[in-house]
Order: sequence, then C-alpha cells, then structure tokens
Amino acid sequence: MQFLHQIQLNRQSVINALRHEIQPDRLIPSLTAALITGTIEVTCAISFVALIFSGDLAAYISTGIGLSLFTSMTISLIISLVGSSPITVSGVQNAPAAILGVMAAAIAAQFSASDSTASIVATVVSAIAFTSILTGTCCFLLGHFKLGNLIRFIPYPVVGGFLAGTGWLLVLGSLSFMTDLALSGEIILRLSQPQILLQWLPGCGFGILLLGLLRRYHYVLLMPSLVVGAIVLFYIALFATHTSTTEAQAAGLLLKAFPSGSLWHPLSVSTLLQADWSLILSQMGQMVVVILITVISILLNATGIELIIEQDLDLNRELRAGGIANLASGLGGGILGFQVLDSTILSHKLGASSRLVGVFIAAGIAMILFAGASMISLFPKPVLGGVMLMLGLDLLWEWVYDGWFKFSRTDYFIVALILFVIATVGFLQGVGVGLAASIALFIINYSQVNITKHILSGATYQSNAVRSLPQTRLLQEEGEQIYILDLQGFLFFGTANTLLNHIQERLHNPNLAAVKCVVLNFKSVHGLDSSAALSFVKLKQIFQPRGIKLVFTHLKSTIHVQLKRGGCLSPNDSVCHVFDDLDRGLEWCENQILSEIPFRRSRSLPL
Repeated sequence: MQFLHQIQLNRQSVINALRHEIQPDRLIPSLTAALITGTIEVTCAISFVALIFSGDLAAYISTGIGLSLFTSMTISLIISLVGSSPITVSGVQNAPAAILGVMAAAIAAQFSASDSTASIVATVVSAIAFTSILTGTCCFLLGHFKLGNLIRFIPYPVVGGFLAGTGWLLVLGSLSFMTDLALSGEIILRLSQPQILLQWLPGCGFGILLLGLLRRYHYVLLMPSLVVGAIVLFYIALFATHTSTTEAQAAGLLLKAFPSGSLWHPLSVSTLLQADWSLILSQMGQMVVVILITVISILLNATGIELIIEQDLDLNRELRAGGIANLASGLGGGILGFQVLDSTILSHKLGASSRLVGVFIAAGIAMILFAGASMISLFPKPVLGGVMLMLGLDLLWEWVYDGWFKFSRTDYFIVALILFVIATVGFLQGVGVGLAASIALFIINYSQVNITKHILSGATYQSNAVRSLPQTRLLQEEGEQIYILDLQGFLFFGTANTLLNHIQERLHNPNLAAVKCVVLNFKSVHGLDSSAALSFVKLKQIFQPRGIKLVFTHLKSTIHVQLKRGGCLSPNDSVCHVFDDLDRGLEWCENQILSEIPFRRSRSLPL
C-alpha cells in the first residue's frame, strides 16, 4: 500500500509540474525559443556536417545530414532532461565536427578507386559512431568521479576571453551563413562585392537593431516580435519586387531546399561488419583530440552559461548529461554534440525557463528528420544571420567594451590576448595562450609577495632559556651572528630564489657582524616544491665552507621528507639542524655563540 501511495504522489507531482509548464507565461517563451533556436541548430547541424562529408565524401552528404540531425535531436532531448540547467540548448558543434572531417578525409584517402562505395561510407560512419561512443564514455566517467569542478580553477579573465572569442566566431559565422562564403578572416575583404552586399547588409542591420533594442529594453516578447516582424517584412519585400522563393533561394536569401523523405538511417550490424576497423583504429590520435576538445568545451560552455544566467551549474552533472547524450547518439551512428552557449543565451534572452525548450526542439527536428525538411527552407537567411550576429556583438560588447571598465589592465590584457589569438590562429590555441598568460602572471605576482613574515636577530629576540646576566649581555652584544627568518606561504622556485638572494645580501653586509647561524622558521609555511628544496641545497653549499649553521624549525612531516629527498637533510649533517620549534632551535644557536666565548661563566639551564 505504501508503494502504491508513493506512485500516486509521484504521479501527482509530475502532473503539477506539467500544469506549471503549460501556463501561457512559460509555454509561449518556450515555444518561441524552441522555434528560433531549433531553426538555428538545424541550420548549423547541416552546415557542420559539410565539414565532414566534403571532398571525396561530398557525394554522401545526405547520409551526413541524417546523422547530424539525429544527433541534434538526441542531444537536445537528453541534455534538456538530464542536465542541471533547464534552459540549456544543445546540438552539433563545429570544433569536433572539424576534427571529424579531418579524420573522415584521412580514412577515405586510404581507399582505392576499386573499393566499394558501401565500404567507404560504412567505415566513415562507424568511425564517427565509435568516436561519439568513446567520447560519451569519457565524459560520463569524468562526471561520475566528480572531476568537472577542476574547471573552477580556470581564471575568470580566461573565461571572459573565451566568451569574447565565441562572440567573434559568431560574427564571422553569421556573415559566412548569410553569404555562403568560407568561414575565415578573409570573408571581411569580400563583403563589399555588389552581389554579396545584398545578402549580408539586411541581416547586419537587423542584428544591430536587435542589439540596441535588447540592451535597452528587457521585455520577454520583444525579440520574438521583432523576429516575426522581420519575417513578415521579408516576404512583403519579395511580393513587392515580384521575387519568387526559387529566385530568393538562388540569390542566397533563403535556405536551399533540403532532401525530401526520411533523412536518417540507423546504424546497423551490417554497417559495422563492412567497416575497415584497422583504418578506424589508426585514427585514435584524432579521437583523443576530439575527446579533449569536447570535455573542455562542455565545461567552458557550462561556465559561460553560469555567467549569463547568474546561477551555479553542477559541472559534473553537465558532463554526465553530455556523456549519456553522446553515447545514445553514437549508438545511432550520430555525430558529436553538447551544450551550445550562444543558443542557450538566446533562449535565456527570450525569457524561456523550462526544459520544454529542448523537448520542443527535439520534436521539431524529429519531424524534419523523418518527414523531410522542405518547410524550414522558407526561413529567411538575413533574419537567422541577424540573430546570430546580435549574439556575437552582444558578447563582444560585454567582454571587450564593458570589460575595459570592470577588469584590471592585466586581466583585460588576457581577455584581449585570447580574443586576438582566437581570431588569428584558432579557438583552443586562444584558450591555451590565455591559460599560459594567467599562470605566468600568477607566478610573477606571487613571486613578489614577501615570503618573510618577520626578520629578527639574536640581539633582539632570544630563547626562553634561563641564563645569567653576563650571558644575556653577551647574547645582546653578539646576537647579530644569529639571523632569524620567520617564513610564510608556499615556497616555490620564484619565492625560494628570492629568499636565497635575501640571505646572501645579509651575508655580504659589511655593517653587521658575520653570521654564524641562520634560523628558518617554517611554522607558517604550507609547503614547497622541488625547486625550493634545491635552493636550500644551494644554501647549504654556500654555508659549508664558511662554517655557518642552517637551522630548520617547525618543519611539517611532508616538508621534512621533501628536504631529505632533495639532499638538503642527511644523517649526521654538520650544516643543517632540525628542531621541533623556534625556541629550541634558537637556544641551540645561542649555545653555539656562547661556546666560542672563553669567559662565559656557566652553561645555560634547561627551560
């Protein structure tokens, strides 16, 4: 009875949640976001598959379109239901598709003219599916073992540069989409050609209008109204100029006609048996690159979504969701996909806050996939391109213009550097350069932190040992021979070298008495690296011929082991000495000073 009662409660909660989702204030934005972002994702999926099925494989583009749309449908449905963000839009991505294109071309080049077409297609499709399954498995395992939070260690300016670079790629992508020109920096040089000007100028104007109005006004239905109005104006212009849809398609103002009928053919056992698996396994290097790009992109996109929606996401859950989605996609022969940053931003700006966005997108793609894509070809390219342009300009405005006022000059330099490298070299190279610059600046800044909390001498700071008045007076007179450094923080090659130089300056100071003992108090030191241990070995080599004693106090067990392994501490060491605390180490140093004075009266009494 209790089990049946629990089922009824769960059923009621599902019904209540469904009723909440179908309320007009939530349903209308969800439908609008699904229509617009779904159309963009279908267009992108078809565009990205051209990266894979190109060259010798161009004749099999219809197969690729089916696989790509199947991926978009599967990825969108699963991530929307399993992911941690309710508004995340997912689909096929360009970076993995580009590498899969290189891999597919390398596989196709290994076949001769006498090989059957079925064998070539089976090998390429199986390679794509195997890569998707492998990538999905790795993503799921990383999320399962909670390794996704490692992305939190990426500096904020690097994420900002990543988003600015995404904006730049969106601007170029929108121009490439509207003009059918190759995606590169050279596209800008060809925009002034008369036949191309008509293709991108209306969309560019629409995108700038969207940017200005959406940054000024924040109404939920503003953008859907503008998009619908732009579509209506587009067809009014076609009607007024007596231009047919066929002529508009030829002029590049409408999407080209898609293949009719069902586009997807599931992965079968016969396809796997026809594939040449030796050629597939020879591409393992490319597959590893795809896995790395996918993992990094999922985490970076999730971090970018966090900044946009101002909510924390469960990065491990996002990895698991991406892993499950790609496993399902790979089992159907699909291409790789994951969370899409720009479409998610668009969905957020449209006021959508429901998981139904992904469900509606998946349902729409399913209709296209199994019933043909003739209707979507009627969507105006200037409107789609204008929306993409607006998203890119919005990111550039936020991180390049607004960033000038909210970042320090050092952080802004990192953002600008990443953007420049992404625009001139590549996406992952830009993120890599940004990380390297952040690490270098961190090392430089941390090296400038004063690792010495206190600098003392035996003349002003003495142990708690009970001594006679003459001994106390002698220690005050000769105490400069004891040099005490109270250290703090983490010792690495930068700070340890600074400490070494500081001690050498004291040794060569002619205005002070010669040093007999150097005391290093490690009470506030958290740890050290191998470079720091090597610096203490160098210090020991400097002290040995001069008869100077190096005293370590408050050494943690881990630091003690590191110094011993590094060769600084050894049994029966004549230079280095270790004591439990500063007071005992200082007492030993005082005894060394007193033992060299012939008229000392008596030994010090123990504490």
